[in-house]
Amino acid sequence: MDEKAIKILLKTIKKSQDESLRDWFEWDAYIQYITKEDFEYAKKHHVMYEQENIGHDEICSRIKTAVAKIKKQDVVNAFLYSLSTRQLEYRSFLSSYCIAKSLSEHSFTASPEPNEDICAVCGLHTFEFEESIEFNTINYFKYKDGACFDSLIQVLFDVEQFPKLPVVKPNENDYTILSELKEVIETSDPNDRVAQLKKRISKILKSNDGERVALLEILGVIDILHDDDHFGYAEKYVTYPEREHRPIRNDDVSYPARWWQGKFGIDIEKWEYWFKNE
Repeated sequence: MDEKAIKILLKTIKKSQDESLRDWFEWDAYIQYITKEDFEYAKKHHVMYEQENIGHDEICSRIKTAVAKIKKQDVVNAFLYSLSTRQLEYRSFLSSYCIAKSLSEHSFTASPEPNEDICAVCGLHTFEFEESIEFNTINYFKYKDGACFDSLIQVLFDVEQFPKLPVVKPNENDYTILSELKEVIETSDPNDRVAQLKKRISKILKSNDGERVALLEILGVIDILHDDDHFGYAEKYVTYPEREHRPIRNDDVSYPARWWQGKFGIDIEKWEYWFKNE
């Protein structure tokens, strides 16, 4: 990807964070911090995007159309490639692909709880698609943390953008990191959770705290990290009501990794499903 375009994206959003505080992620907030010329340059290189008007049902149908054109091994390769290179924009495609494959097209279904403006199947809130959708903050978090996504708007962005990035292949260093990652998880103390695990994996790959949490959340989404009752998306789509929160004050790890403990180790069957060719 074009380094200048990436810098434009990161600089624009960071400036909005510094200056706009509460609403930094909104289009009207961050667009004031970028020139028209820079925006056009970043768009040309598929790093920044115009807003789109997309309804709930179209989001679902576009996801299914896009993911049908993606090969599983290509997103696995992208994930592995990100481990040693730290090109974080390649990391989230794996979990987004997993969610997209399991998703069934559906119409908006009003949720009885917490309110009828939320889809009972996917969890999208009406405010997310009844107004113009922006994708630039999504891409910002891809480059910044290799973020793990579970919102269908974020998943849509990923599966439609994946073919636009150069094809990548992992190398020996990536396979070594993968093997070490597996060993670290399997040797966790029984009561360890993501908070402890993220510190332990810091010794095997260059990363910051946000990157490590996102990496472990991705492993949760693809069904490698879970407990005996809360599973990822590899077998079936996890509906909005099924993504239960733990009964703690700050449940800031995404589903289902938030439920994992060291005593559950890794799901060997799913590990082999995703990484058996490696």
